Amino acid sequence: MPVNRKWIQSICVALVAALLLTGCTGVDLNKFLRPEVVPFADMEYVRPDQQEITNLAAVVAADLEAGASVEALMENVFSFMDAYDAFCTNYALANIYYCKDLTDPQWEAEYNLCLEMASEVDALLDRMLYDLADSPLREELESDAYFGQNFFDNYEGDSLWDEGFTALMEEESRLQSEYYALSAQAQEMDMGSELFYATCGAKMAELFADLVALRQEIAQYVGYDDYLSFAYDFYYFRDYTPQQVQLLLEDIRQQLVPLYRDTAESDIWLLASQYSTQEQTFAYSKNAAAAMGGIPAEAFALLEKAKLYDISYSQNKYPASFETYLYTYYEPYVFLNPTMRIMDRLTFTHEFGHFCNDYASYGTVAGIDVAEVFSQGMEYLSLCYGEDSTAMRKLKMLDSLCVYVEQAAYASFEQQVYALDAEELTAEKIRQIYEQVGTNFGFDVWQWDSRSFVNITHFYTNPMYVISYVVSNDAALQLYEMEREETGSGLKVFEDNLTTQEPYFLAFVESAGLKSPFTEGRVAQVRLLLEDIIKH
Repeated sequence: MPVNRKWIQSICVALVAALLLTGCTGVDLNKFLRPEVVPFADMEYVRPDQQEITNLAAVVAADLEAGASVEALMENVFSFMDAYDAFCTNYALANIYYCKDLTDPQWEAEYNLCLEMASEVDALLDRMLYDLADSPLREELESDAYFGQNFFDNYEGDSLWDEGFTALMEEESRLQSEYYALSAQAQEMDMGSELFYATCGAKMAELFADLVALRQEIAQYVGYDDYLSFAYDFYYFRDYTPQQVQLLLEDIRQQLVPLYRDTAESDIWLLASQYSTQEQTFAYSKNAAAAMGGIPAEAFALLEKAKLYDISYSQNKYPASFETYLYTYYEPYVFLNPTMRIMDRLTFTHEFGHFCNDYASYGTVAGIDVAEVFSQGMEYLSLCYGEDSTAMRKLKMLDSLCVYVEQAAYASFEQQVYALDAEELTAEKIRQIYEQVGTNFGFDVWQWDSRSFVNITHFYTNPMYVISYVVSNDAALQLYEMEREETGSGLKVFEDNLTTQEPYFLAFVESAGLKSPFTEGRVAQVRLLLEDIIKH
């Protein structure tokens, strides 16, 4: 049987420290004093020292072996956590600076160094927590004075991070580095040109086949029948099944793809071509946050004061957007390479939703599906608190339709690719699957290329992530529906849940008083709502 556990994939050490300070498993973040603001420009990157982190982990192991007191042990645990915290921060800084200029060899080298170290550093943390769970001091460690009740229930048995598993994960990191390098090479090309597909694109396609094969090996190594199930457990804490997802994808294909096809000929797409300056994009989110007040206004004030964002255009920047958390400083950061079109306003607002979640919770430990509710929820709420624009509402609902259909198509594509046998796993077979899935989900209404799967970065960097956009978009849309019915109601649910630590999506939805996207008839309700706004 595969290992099925609630594994903390990316522990926020700052939050763990807060847990220890407050002495409970449910952290009262109101009691945790926010440190002095550090402008992004004043944050210093320090190259991580893996040997130092390894030595600190060895000290904790030696304490356990020698039967040290819990007080002496925890002093060294804190030292390790501080080092882990610093590693995460420097890794994030290297990532930001590399994404600012993919042609900069210095930051490429620093980012790759951190990426290569990440698996071993995570393994050290994981092994330490398993050792603490197995120690005679466990009862004291789980007292209110330290980790809190039942903390180590997640770390019973054997850690996955043995030498074999760590080596496989390091190989995955190496292949991901190759994808970033190819992306940098492609910066000078038209991403839809024959030159691109014949050179970088062809290499990316072969690389994807290699990544899928490796990930299938990773799943088998830890006892899973398939990578899909492994990823649902290991990365995403999903309390819904691939079978439920398959039914949802089919429902979306039947209910929403016809509307998706209809909109292809609509003049509404002309709205999306409207130019938006960097200043206009920034002002849209700022004004919406100010109108909301509370945590959104407070978070945006921090973002602006410390300049915790980069939304300037550059041909050399990573062609995407993201938000990351800088643990040492307790500050989030937003990155965007804009298209200089009006949709940039929603993209920036999306990442600011993540920023709010991280700001309120000092680095969220909620599940990824849950975290996406806040990013997409901020987009929907901005329609109610930002500029009063019929065009923006139509564009957002059109975008929502695209999220449902296109991310569902990507999810279907991933499911089929990862089900391939070794002899079938070729770049050409993957392209054929993408062509068939794209046709089934209406991509053929556009001038699209079945080789373009190589441009979907999530396939390379975050496998099985894309379904998160679909389910979280449905929950976020419900905030908009609530807000339309009663002003302030959707915002209240959004703000009340910003500090959630819930790893499981369906559990979160139920606790927040929202509907499951898997509810029978839900997609049909969504179709009616989207049609009403898009077509009128």
